[in-house]
Amino acid sequence: MRQRTPGRVLIPAAILSIIGILMMVNPIEFERTPGFFGFFTDSFKHLFNTLTNVYAVGILIVSFIMLLIVNTINKIIENNKFNKLTAQEKFEYTELANQNYFSRLIQSSKERQSEEEEKELLIDHGFDGIVELDNALPDWWVGLFYFGVIFCFVYILAFSFTDFADPIAEYEIHNSAEEMKVAEWIANNDITIDEAVNKYTDAQALEAGKEVFEQTCATCHTANGGGGIGPNLTDENWINHSKEDLFKNIYDMVYNGSPNDPTMEAFGQKGKLSGLSIEKVASYVYYLNQELPPVTVSEGGAAPQGDVVPAWKRK
Repeated sequence: MRQRTPGRVLIPAAILSIIGILMMVNPIEFERTPGFFGFFTDSFKHLFNTLTNVYAVGILIVSFIMLLIVNTINKIIENNKFNKLTAQEKFEYTELANQNYFSRLIQSSKERQSEEEEKELLIDHGFDGIVELDNALPDWWVGLFYFGVIFCFVYILAFSFTDFADPIAEYEIHNSAEEMKVAEWIANNDITIDEAVNKYTDAQALEAGKEVFEQTCATCHTANGGGGIGPNLTDENWINHSKEDLFKNIYDMVYNGSPNDPTMEAFGQKGKLSGLSIEKVASYVYYLNQELPPVTVSEGGAAPQGDVVPAWKRK
């Protein structure tokens, strides 16, 4: 009569397996922490989120009750079989059952048969003196095999019918988190660029941009944008082409500075101008370039520098 896996081992192992399955199905809805220790931190977060889920708690309670019922039925079956044993078999079974389960499990993988037992287990084939015995597989190996089969089945179901290991779902979660970070950064840096609206047509934005331009930019570009130390901002020539859109290109130059001219500061990166102020001054420069006539050399403007970008010409 084979020894039964005791309930004190079977029930916790089954509950832990069910929790692992629930963690597989439950999506990760928090930003991952990088690094080796971040893995453990995220694992505890994921475990906590899973165990606080109402459906997961319900499944665990039902599973625990079912396991108790199964364990009770196994005890009844075991008692019925035990009563049919001889006195010697009952003694041997009781002695083995009183041993520690894990010690018995390890010992079962180390035990060797006697020569008589090996002869009974000998399979009728061999090669070069090597023979094979028809041994039973260790309980721990069989348990791991069945666990692997169940895990594979659950994994396939989870992958097929849930967001688990779904690259598109994981991308959307990650992308949503990044978009929230971008929105927070924009709010903290006073960025309010609206691509659907041409800010340079707004009178208030132009007035505020003109004020910033005269205080910050006129030193190099002169008050009318015709250029002096800096290039002429009213003609169709541009030294820098970091963006496809002219307005964004101007904004980028004010915020990040010019890679071709160190005298053009990165006003945004250095915190000298807020994002909103840069947006307004970029609107004003756009207005100077697109709506007002250019300041020519004969009028005191700087000579053209850079290239003509056809897409940025006045309409």
